[in-house]
Amino acid sequence: MNESQLKIGRCAGCCITHLIGVLVLSGCATYSDSFGVVERNLATGNYEAALSVVEKQSDSRTGHVLFLLNKGMILRMKRDFAASNESFEAAKIEMERLYAASISENALSFVVNDATVSYVGDAHEQVLVHLYMALNYLELGQINEARVEALQVDIKLREIGEKVPDSKYTEDAMSRYLSGLIYEELEEWDDAMIAYRKSYEAYKSYQADFGLEMPDMLKHDLVRVAQRLGLTGEADQYSKEFGIDAEVNEPVPDRQGELIFVLNNGLAPIKRERAVSTSGPPPSVAVEAATHKQARIAQPVIVNIAIPYYESRSGKALNARVSAVGKQSTTQIMEDIDAIARASLDARMPAITARSVARAIAKGAIQESVDRAGSRDSDPAIELLGSFFIRVASIVTERADTRSWLTLPANLQLARLALPPGSYVVTVELLGEEKRVISTREYQNVVIKERRKTYLTEHWISN
Repeated sequence: MNESQLKIGRCAGCCITHLIGVLVLSGCATYSDSFGVVERNLATGNYEAALSVVEKQSDSRTGHVLFLLNKGMILRMKRDFAASNESFEAAKIEMERLYAASISENALSFVVNDATVSYVGDAHEQVLVHLYMALNYLELGQINEARVEALQVDIKLREIGEKVPDSKYTEDAMSRYLSGLIYEELEEWDDAMIAYRKSYEAYKSYQADFGLEMPDMLKHDLVRVAQRLGLTGEADQYSKEFGIDAEVNEPVPDRQGELIFVLNNGLAPIKRERAVSTSGPPPSVAVEAATHKQARIAQPVIVNIAIPYYESRSGKALNARVSAVGKQSTTQIMEDIDAIARASLDARMPAITARSVARAIAKGAIQESVDRAGSRDSDPAIELLGSFFIRVASIVTERADTRSWLTLPANLQLARLALPPGSYVVTVELLGEEKRVISTREYQNVVIKERRKTYLTEHWISN
């Protein structure tokens, strides 16, 4: 074997080792591509199978938060609320730890792709984990623990508002409304009024940004609690704005209780990858051409830019009808997570695109450097081999970050039903177009207590 062959062998071995490492780092499939099996199991109610798939992600260094969030949500679908909150609490702790991203991970994301950074959760996901912990506590009958989560929602939203003041998402209408319900049951009327006001302001923004109208139940709550606190002017203002009779009766008659039904409808949108590959002159050649210098002949640089986009998932009911002993109520959409997630990504897209372009330029410079080094070697085989592997590595490492909390619902809906104390069979009819019943669920032994709220949640994922 001559010296030239030895050089080729050493070069090939080095490049192959490097390429293998790159492929392991970047992965050949995006995160969202791996979620299909979980989604199918959730649609058929096979939660144990879904959990077993998610458990395989438990050792992921960069995706540990997502593992904990998805595990927590699947456990609550199983109605194991205590275990669900254990997973959510671990996710919260990890989110806080990762909130200030490490320098090394940021550097790696610039060289490889955005998915190499540990996932910390979008702003709305960081808030919704508190919402779901509160709902879990409420179904467990632990209202004081739910109150703690309501307080943490307030802290997190203030933090988001300070760090990203121009974001469309600096308030969460559903979380504020649930906080109001919690404070109201604890007879903390001032705090309940504050929470309802913040929900009111959030829904005004939601209507402009996401096309979601303010639910009627909040309108009545604002008038009713303002009246209770003696805020006559404010009550009159809301009555006039909403066209509500100022003489509003309590929604829950004396000595009765109330059923609060929450529908987790469908699944949140899923991120996909859109990639564009182009070729052009190396960076230095392009500069030479722009400055009217004689451009060198060089191999074109292959540039691969990958950006994420959201794809909505079908299988959502329009709403649900909740019935018990001849009384019924229909759910209203309280939170459009699909719309919020899309707006969040749109707001971040300029930065995502800029990073992708910067990486493409950097990788182009690396390609040119390899080509130049190879052109000084007398053996063209070495030049060709080195150039080939660098180009392949450049393409396979440029992947969009398609990670998100995929077990979240597309939207959250809520209905309230006043009932006398007792044990009930509650029927939930999921409604499609023209109020057609697409599925029916029954809940046995739902206990309503005097002057107390009983929470019941359902996750609906169509197959």
